[in-house]
Amino acid sequence: MIIMQKLSRFVFTYRVPIVVFFVVISAIGFYLSTNLVVDSDLLKLLPRESDVVKRYENFVKWSSTDDVTFIVLKTNNKTQKGLDELKAAAKKLYQDSYTFPHIEDFIRFDLLSNLGALSLVLVDPSVLKELSPEEFDFSDEFKRLVNYDFSAIHDIGIAFSETLQLKDKILSDSTTTFESFVRIPSEFPENDPMILVMGIKLDGPSSDVDYVDLVIPQLRKWVKSEISEYNISFNLTGDHQATYESHKQASRDFMVTTIVSLIGIALLFYLAYSSFKVTMYIFISLATSMFTTLGLAFLIFGRLNIVTTFVNAITLGLGIDYGIHIITRLSDEVKRRRDPVLSLKHTYYAVTKPLLVSLLTTILVFILLAIIDSPAIRELGILTSVGLFVFFITMYIFLPALSIGSFLKPGKVMKIHSLDRFFYATSAVVKRYSMISLSIIVTILLIFSYIGFVSISNFSYTPPGLMSEESEMLSTLHLLERVFKADVTNSVPILADNIEQVEEISRILDENEYVEGSFSILTIFKEDSDEYMKQFKEVVRTLDRFRGNPLMEAFLKKANYYDELFVLLDESEKIESGKELIDFISETLPESLKKQFIYLSPDGKKYYIVTAYPAAHLYSSNFIKRFFDSLGELVERVEGYPRIFYYIMDIIKKVSLPVSGVAILLVFLIVSLERKNIFDGLKVTFLMIGILLSMFGIMNLIGIKTTFITIITAPLIIGIGVDSLVHMIHSSTTYNLFEAGRTLKSVTMSSATTMLAFFSFSLAEGRLLRNFGLTLTVGVFLALLVAAFAIPVLPWNKER
Repeated sequence: MIIMQKLSRFVFTYRVPIVVFFVVISAIGFYLSTNLVVDSDLLKLLPRESDVVKRYENFVKWSSTDDVTFIVLKTNNKTQKGLDELKAAAKKLYQDSYTFPHIEDFIRFDLLSNLGALSLVLVDPSVLKELSPEEFDFSDEFKRLVNYDFSAIHDIGIAFSETLQLKDKILSDSTTTFESFVRIPSEFPENDPMILVMGIKLDGPSSDVDYVDLVIPQLRKWVKSEISEYNISFNLTGDHQATYESHKQASRDFMVTTIVSLIGIALLFYLAYSSFKVTMYIFISLATSMFTTLGLAFLIFGRLNIVTTFVNAITLGLGIDYGIHIITRLSDEVKRRRDPVLSLKHTYYAVTKPLLVSLLTTILVFILLAIIDSPAIRELGILTSVGLFVFFITMYIFLPALSIGSFLKPGKVMKIHSLDRFFYATSAVVKRYSMISLSIIVTILLIFSYIGFVSISNFSYTPPGLMSEESEMLSTLHLLERVFKADVTNSVPILADNIEQVEEISRILDENEYVEGSFSILTIFKEDSDEYMKQFKEVVRTLDRFRGNPLMEAFLKKANYYDELFVLLDESEKIESGKELIDFISETLPESLKKQFIYLSPDGKKYYIVTAYPAAHLYSSNFIKRFFDSLGELVERVEGYPRIFYYIMDIIKKVSLPVSGVAILLVFLIVSLERKNIFDGLKVTFLMIGILLSMFGIMNLIGIKTTFITIITAPLIIGIGVDSLVHMIHSSTTYNLFEAGRTLKSVTMSSATTMLAFFSFSLAEGRLLRNFGLTLTVGVFLALLVAAFAIPVLPWNKER
């Protein structure tokens, strides 16, 4: 009591300097928070030094499709006039590209520029006879030239053309015009517009959020200006657009949920307590705590990630709890005693212990997150722990200093007890019908716990997307998939050490019911490799006859083939077998084509790429889990985004449940020590397990499956939900209905404001954030039910 006496006198005596100090600190925090950006990179869930992340980044760097942005011109006029407008607009963009300084290059979709001399080596020898120096008949019979399809830009393979004419490709000037840099589908679905696609390389990486935020708006403005004279529209998609939209959406969702939480909590507080002044004090305290926390977030990490965007909602929802308990008790004490120091002393004496226990259990749970080997989740644990401490100090010191003067003014006692009668009556009813109340709660927990256990057992590896399906990037990507009849995200690269392993992997994939098909360098050979070796020798002999012919040499030099072709012919004379032929082809492929078949790791090791095409979409209906399970030992050879995506889902699943178990153990230890009774700890532990499992059960019933984003809520709800139980235990042991009713009111309002903060995520554009918020909302509601209708009727060790 002596410490409380000194603290109370300090807060009252120095209330003005205390208020000024906290306001200044929050103002600095507000300034720093304006520099915060949201990094929505999913890879932040894994440590940068992870072997899986390094493998993924190295593989992506090798890919020729990295950091490509696509400009998709569109028109609903599906006539020749509409097509002419698309081409005219594309030509203007191509010719005026020098006016936009950030365009580094255009992506070519034509034949010769990408394939080089090797395309003349891969043709059927019977057709090459038509190219003998004596005849030079460039007819329609020249077949099997390799052609880039648009879908190859997205790593789903190379389409091989069988009807291209060499004559037009070599003699015309089309390879040097904008037509080499555009792609027009051969037909269009009935409900989709006519489109033309252009690919560009920008002069900065898509991973640089600051660069993307600067350049993409400028690019949009430039394209809009260039095509304004035509009756067409455009969209952007690709790596830079994905970074831009995901960052903007995450930032918007963070801002909207923060504002809604802050204002919504204040309004809810006003409706419950009918006092504008008290509401303003709470609002100011919340804003002070929030800006201080965001300022510290900037100082500690510099930016927020996909997970730490939840910090504001979590800390606002939990931090208000401290304010509600303090303001409720302080108003009662001032009304009763009319002595500020004495009122503060009794307030601190009554609330300090339960608030500290609540703070300690919650912070310890979030500190557990900080030890997880995941940068994003670790940052969530650290920032939430720091934020909760900031909110506690603010509500414990700043709020009483701010509000104590108003409570003391004569005739100005604040009306904050509008709902008191309801809560007193509820407490009495629960005590009177204790067995019925407890039976209902236990039945609810048992039923939904079973459903929740089943839901967790069927963990889904395909969560909803962070980005809205209606976003420009995704909607445009889906449009390209429809018109080009290819799923550009649905391929799985698998690495093989040698040609024999390519054959073995291809055979395994062909026998797999979850695989629709596969593609590799062996796909080039329609026949047996030894048979193709014979054909290749005939090709070499035929091409060798071009040496010394002035006309043919002129054609080859025009296509930049001459020197490369005859170097290849000289080297090809050493080839003796089909396997050597494949190795020769893989080494001499042009760089843009080679990357579809060959991967060179940073240590110089060469791998062959076998691309598997799943029989269904990987990222829906948990198909990626079934697909990877079917691969067996081949899983370790999978690369690219499917590998990193599956790994993230798997590692979070494996980590979250053990962390939840440790969190429950900590709750048991803290409650047992604080209550000085192991049975009290066990009762709280079993109730928290029931709340946790029931939360997943209810979410499963409303159609939200257990995924990586909802499983993260497991340890969170343990730290959050236990607060209500701890407060109700303390009031229940006094056997005072007035005290029980007052605590129930505080707990109910705390839970309501917390639920409102989490429910604000329902306004987020991405379903990922909505599911996270709804899951925690349900969890807090269940904790409130248990605290209100089970805790008061259970036997607890009476406080001395």
